[in-house]
Amino acid sequence: MSWTVETLNETVDSEVEALPEDMRARLARITMLTEEKGLERVGEPHVKHVEGRLWEMRLTVPSGISPALYVTAVGQRVVIVRVFAKKTEKTPRREIELALSRAKSVGGVAMARISDLHKKWLKEPKYRKAYEALEEEFVLASAVMDVRNRAGLTQEELARKMGTTQPVVARLESGRGRPSMRTLERLAEATGSRLLIKFEPRNAKRPAG
Repeated sequence: MSWTVETLNETVDSEVEALPEDMRARLARITMLTEEKGLERVGEPHVKHVEGRLWEMRLTVPSGISPALYVTAVGQRVVIVRVFAKKTEKTPRREIELALSRAKSVGGVAMARISDLHKKWLKEPKYRKAYEALEEEFVLASAVMDVRNRAGLTQEELARKMGTTQPVVARLESGRGRPSMRTLERLAEATGSRLLIKFEPRNAKRPAG
């Protein structure tokens, strides 16, 4: 059974829909990582533990940060219970309390799946542009996650093998940076992998959905 990412109710639907296009695009990309690879294989900075059963998907864009707070439910379901904008890295206590309160009502019925909302959002030109702009970032993120998981390593274990720290590995898995050849070689060595460089035509686009 594969994971699904969904909203709790119409209130959360409205919170998601109110996000700017670039944040919704990032939510869709993280959702796809989760559904394709399994939640247990996706690490920071895409998902992060908050407290108790509460976790967050971190939607970071140049204009700000919007956490999508979620809990997991029976049937390998990620249920988003609260989405809001914040100005600092720290999640306000009132938002955590609200999310935990809402989580008590998580049941067996899905409200809306993010993958379905994504198909609808693709009809919006600004959203499609924002989503496509994230492709290279998430291709790199996916590749680093794959090589780590294939080696059976956590981010902390991989960091030790590479002689670095967990935040450095998390930055690699964000896909946002441009790692040096030496860093990629250390990653390959630590995971028992062979590094290959591949070029393809610019017009060889992956499907938008």
